[in-house]
Amino acid sequence: MLPNRTLAIIVIVSAVALGGGVMTYAIGIPGSPCAGVASTTRSFTIIADDNGYNDSLNHMGQTWPVMKVNRCDIVKITVVNTVTQTHGFAIAYYAVKGTEIPGQQTLVIPDFQAIRAGSFTVYCTVRCTIHYAMLNGLLNVS
Repeated sequence: MLPNRTLAIIVIVSAVALGGGVMTYAIGIPGSPCAGVASTTRSFTIIADDNGYNDSLNHMGQTWPVMKVNRCDIVKITVVNTVTQTHGFAIAYYAVKGTEIPGQQTLVIPDFQAIRAGSFTVYCTVRCTIHYAMLNGLLNVS
């Protein structure tokens, strides 16, 4: 009985895979939302220290720092941690898991294409002494 059940499962899985392949071929794979759009590479450096991101402590009550790009641009971000404590870095939608930057180290965030327009919060993911001042940065994609 077990061999018949295994054979049935194999046949069903194969049929589903084949059907999915035929449908993908028939309707096509959707293209990139930026296909055919000329993109520009935009580079940013974020300094993380005892004053927050790019001195955000002194910009309390404001959105800071603000990175502005156009839809379909390639975004390059380098985060430089100039102090000994670890800081975190994340961007809503684009880098939601975030990353940690150990003290006295520099981290280059993997480049990404800004395919979705909107305003996306840039924030710290590590409870550090200046954490409260590192929660309101912004990536504006227009």
